[in-house]
Amino acid sequence: MRLRTQITNAPILTKMAQSLEKLTKSCILRFTPHSVRFIVKTDTEGGVQVWSQLSPEHVFSEYTVTSINNDEINLEVVIEHLVRALRSSHNALGVSMRLAKKENIPLLSIIINHQSRTGKVLSLNQDVPVRVLGKHQMEHIREPLVPEPQVNILMPSLHNIRSIAERMKGISSTLEVSANTNGEFRLKVENELVQVVTYYKNLVNPELDISSQLDSRSQSRPSTVRDPSHFASAKIDIRNFIKFLHSHHVVPNNVVCCIIEDFAVVIHVYVSASLTAFFGQQNFAALTYYIPVRQQ
Repeated sequence: MRLRTQITNAPILTKMAQSLEKLTKSCILRFTPHSVRFIVKTDTEGGVQVWSQLSPEHVFSEYTVTSINNDEINLEVVIEHLVRALRSSHNALGVSMRLAKKENIPLLSIIINHQSRTGKVLSLNQDVPVRVLGKHQMEHIREPLVPEPQVNILMPSLHNIRSIAERMKGISSTLEVSANTNGEFRLKVENELVQVVTYYKNLVNPELDISSQLDSRSQSRPSTVRDPSHFASAKIDIRNFIKFLHSHHVVPNNVVCCIIEDFAVVIHVYVSASLTAFFGQQNFAALTYYIPVRQQ
């Protein structure tokens, strides 16, 4: 088993880890020759799942992954430790990362080179303990298969939504997320005394290629046959929604909310190599949040 990399875009790794820090204590890092994935799968029923993906060519100048498990390496890591190590790479001359072992303890060893005021190169070694997960331990770790969404909609600014959601959580623990194919998006909370609704309009309803995430057993209900003014809705735990909003750390270009009535809200957070890129090949990083509906 071998993992050796030379990192050219440490900030995106840091931001991806930061966006997951509020969700759970640990995550899985999956390295394959063609992708790097951060995976969060909480043990709590009704919890959020996150499947994020990076293209190695946009993050590493050198990237070697080999293992007897089809050249796939899965590591469980405490997110706080990873974030702390990656933060040390700010303004570094060079950063490399490799899988190592000290005193029989597997480590993700991050070597960071800084230049001192006198021009001398200083090397800092940050060792992050990890747990190597074998093939049998990963058998139950699968990205969710979901029914086809009724509506896809491009979300407004996450900073704006975050301030609203933080105030809404004092009214109710259940948030109703709604949207239609007429570019309208709605957040609603209510209790016995009050109902609060935030409404957005003139948004974009994009077409997404999410066929790999769809459950083939579910009945297809394409959004194109819906009345454009009809809202699709899903009620979720507002705390889970607020956890998703920490994805603002990656400074996304586009965030698309997919509403699957009575099942889940699935949110795709896209980071592009270009400020003008949208949903094409230029996306080199993406996070997908699966937030299940709240059982009443």
